[in-house]
Amino acid sequence: MQHLTKNDLKAWVTAVTHPLASSGSLIAWVEGPLREFFPFEGVVLGHGELVAGQLMVTHMLATGHDEAYLRQIATTFELSQRASLAWWFSTRRPFYIDPNNPPPYASTFELDEIERFGLGNVAGHGVLNVRANAGTYFGFAGVRTPLSDWHLEALTLIAPVLNDLMLSQIALEQRPATNRLDSLTPRQKEIVRQLAAGKSNKAIALSVGITEKSVRNQLAKVYARLGVNKRTELIALLK
Repeated sequence: MQHLTKNDLKAWVTAVTHPLASSGSLIAWVEGPLREFFPFEGVVLGHGELVAGQLMVTHMLATGHDEAYLRQIATTFELSQRASLAWWFSTRRPFYIDPNNPPPYASTFELDEIERFGLGNVAGHGVLNVRANAGTYFGFAGVRTPLSDWHLEALTLIAPVLNDLMLSQIALEQRPATNRLDSLTPRQKEIVRQLAAGKSNKAIALSVGITEKSVRNQLAKVYARLGVNKRTELIALLK
């Protein structure tokens, strides 16, 4: 079986020390440095708690998946429905699922879902707080082949970092908007102020002395840092 090499570990160190590996840009780091180290097509990151056999997902982030797949993911469900997740809860070990040769703990529900949405090879892991019965879990889809111990070792490295970033992201989202603005650069704050005043990108560009493209790029960074997806959400957050 393939294992992590010294070059793999160097690639991981490069990824984990990348400046995007911060709470305000979790998805950017996942889509960039993490994907280079651990190639995948889509990922779902969730944080939740287990109560009397029922899992309640309180926070979820995803990238690389179709909307149809994301819409059907339940945020409250019996843990027994997702046997692989239940196996992870009981063992706290990383796993992968080859749909052509699935492990014994993979449920029919999970295998049908993988086939229906073309998820390909799936791999998962996370960090569980046993006392609180809560934790962070992430599932990768479209994982490269051949699946091997390399993936399990890589997931073991990835888990604590993604857990820390996910918890930081949740804390960031729960901070008042005025506090979150403190993390922006002076130029970004000025752009946000003018956007809140109702100015267009063109008007903001003329006022600040940069191009419209630069305004769009700065706003994209602001959205990622403040946990919003578009202009209207940012304006609503500032009210």
